[in-house]
Amino acid sequence: MKVSTVKKTLALAFAVALVAPLGMGNQVSAKQDSLRQINERPVSALKQGGTFRFVQVDICPNFNTSAIEGNLLNCSQVMDTMLPSFIYFDKNARIQVNTYYATSVKAGRVGGKQVVTYSINPKAKWSDGKKIGLADFVGHWNALKGVDKSFKITSSVGYEKIESVKKGKTANEVAVTFKEIYADWQPLFNGLTPASLTRNSATFNNGWKNGPTVWAGPFKPASGKGARGFIDRVGRTITVERNPKWWGPKPVLDKVVFKALPQAAQIAALLNGEIDYMDIGNDINALKQARESKKLAVRVAKAPVHEHFTFGLSKDITGELAVRQAIMLSIDRDQIAKAIQGIVDPKVKANNNHVFLDGVACNQDNTGKLGKRNIAAAQALLTGAGWSKGADGIYAKGGKRLSVTVKYPSNNDNRRDTVLLASAQAKGAGIELVPTVVPSTEYFTAKHVLGGQFEISLFAWAGGSFPISGVSNIHRLGSPQNFGNIGSAETDALFARANSILDPKKRCELANNADKKQFELVHSITLFQRNNVVGVPKNVANFGAFGFTDGDWTKVGFTK
Repeated sequence: MKVSTVKKTLALAFAVALVAPLGMGNQVSAKQDSLRQINERPVSALKQGGTFRFVQVDICPNFNTSAIEGNLLNCSQVMDTMLPSFIYFDKNARIQVNTYYATSVKAGRVGGKQVVTYSINPKAKWSDGKKIGLADFVGHWNALKGVDKSFKITSSVGYEKIESVKKGKTANEVAVTFKEIYADWQPLFNGLTPASLTRNSATFNNGWKNGPTVWAGPFKPASGKGARGFIDRVGRTITVERNPKWWGPKPVLDKVVFKALPQAAQIAALLNGEIDYMDIGNDINALKQARESKKLAVRVAKAPVHEHFTFGLSKDITGELAVRQAIMLSIDRDQIAKAIQGIVDPKVKANNNHVFLDGVACNQDNTGKLGKRNIAAAQALLTGAGWSKGADGIYAKGGKRLSVTVKYPSNNDNRRDTVLLASAQAKGAGIELVPTVVPSTEYFTAKHVLGGQFEISLFAWAGGSFPISGVSNIHRLGSPQNFGNIGSAETDALFARANSILDPKKRCELANNADKKQFELVHSITLFQRNNVVGVPKNVANFGAFGFTDGDWTKVGFTK
């Protein structure tokens, strides 16, 4: 999963059936009319050329999106224009093969084992002239399988299940053999990186911090220096331009400029015509202004993104299970959801499942006795754990007050208001939650979120159409994405079992049982699911709210 966003893979091909006898396919069940709003137009109806100005919150710190430091919204947005993807989800949220990179992707059994064969498009080449092929797959697997801990990876989920990566029957075939059944094999190797990046951990961890050195997409890093080049750290922009070596259809746009602006400044820039896109999310003020503008369109779709409070490694107090449970019971999640997201979605409710969000099959309430605010139950837990209410109304034990810092990023009014509201609610139960703002440029760094250096923090997880494999890494003990390392061997075993069988009903049951255990442990406090709400000029075509589907950067442009 990605922090704060859904990673969009490029849909660059005509739909081709994916032969997947060993996979359960995607689990999307959203209604068709809510899948996406992108002003879909044929390329012939668009102006050729132009620059699309795409706003971000910050500059990407590492363009290797498989490295933990590059596991961010702003990094994947840029690299989705330049890296291979072998599958995508079409406008109906159905899985397809991206034939510009692979003529086919097939799963089957060989010698009783699961084997996935990638038939690489012979035209697919890296910018250095090398064909995309076996060496890249082997290097990607070796880096991500989790054996060599010096590779600072985002996740080893799925890759650790692979037994071998070898040449297939032809020079263009890559055969991936699994040790055991792995149901969610389809997204593996999407965002494939070249063998030159994975040759050693030092290169993998640091080689692309200033930009990719090799690419294979419809766009490439812009030539030149400063404002005309790829990265302008003064102007806070990243620019990609048409890749003349691209073997697919010529992109409509000449360039895409990713411009970093604080969240609070983005709506003014959109209204003034300085940018062509804004992720409005649950920014009520921005939504009102965008809806009132005659020049802008607001596009909305159901999305697999949810806000939550999560616990970190700094847990002298929050290391106690009773404390975490009491904090969850002290918060009215429905009230927070309506206050923050209600204007966007009047039917919004608290999210009660870490794994299966609304719009995904298998969604159910897994919160148990912790789902509704219950002050008496929270206080009973604290009393039973040896905490006593002090004269100031806040519980204390051993001379230590039940005071917990809650970090949130600057320049984000909604997250500030979420923390303030939760703090006021928790105080009614005798728990002090201390709002602690962190500069947005530092928030997703090792100093704070990515290093687990917090007691509680607020951000969003973004999932996709393979929630079981994606979410399991967030809850697995020892995983770099399980920031507070809250979990159990039992939970890990349930997720592992769900990832190793094919029966959809049984997979859902196992994953939901794992999720129930994580709610009991209060791994995190789920708040609400965010809709994909974006603002764009009305003449922007083939771009907007993608929801559970994927976009195609070659078709993005402006109507004539």
